[in-house]
Amino acid sequence: MSVRNHASFVRAGIAGLVIATVLGCSREKPADTVTPTLEEFTKRVEEYVTLHKRLADSVGPLDETKSQAEIAARATILANAIVAARPGAKQGDIFTIETATIIATLIKEEYRRRPSPVIETRGDTQEELPDFVPKVNELYPTSYPLATFPPTLLPLLPKLPEEVEYRIVNHYLMLRDIESNLIIDFMPNAVPAEKS
Repeated sequence: MSVRNHASFVRAGIAGLVIATVLGCSREKPADTVTPTLEEFTKRVEEYVTLHKRLADSVGPLDETKSQAEIAARATILANAIVAARPGAKQGDIFTIETATIIATLIKEEYRRRPSPVIETRGDTQEELPDFVPKVNELYPTSYPLATFPPTLLPLLPKLPEEVEYRIVNHYLMLRDIESNLIIDFMPNAVPAEKS
């Protein structure tokens, strides 16, 4: 082997070793994509809440001593103001694809870990789940109940400000503005289907 060929062979070997080392390190310490994705989700929720607070201030404070009709009228005014402030809002603005992938995995894992007795009796509790297709910037239909959110699931999801809550509708996970009763965003195929 000539000196030139030998030098090329050594350089190729070193390059291969460096690449293998880098790849090996990346396998040992994979990039954390979950934390920044959930931080982005939290940021988007907080941006919405900032808008909510500004508009709620302009509508006037919520007075729980008022009649239900007056409270409902204020909620409608607030909802209309929010819709007007975000006319182009669409599904996925807050639940981005990356966020939805992580949250759907968390939900599916939680459902998978449930013991058999819980799964068997879940059908009874699911009867109270609303049966409609959510739409962004629409009111949560008052003809449907606000089903209890699974207590074992809530601690696994990103914490929300007090103005916003998670709700389950069929297989959708939804973000609902509590004061205005407005659907802010939702994730399709978030909740596993019932096993028959």
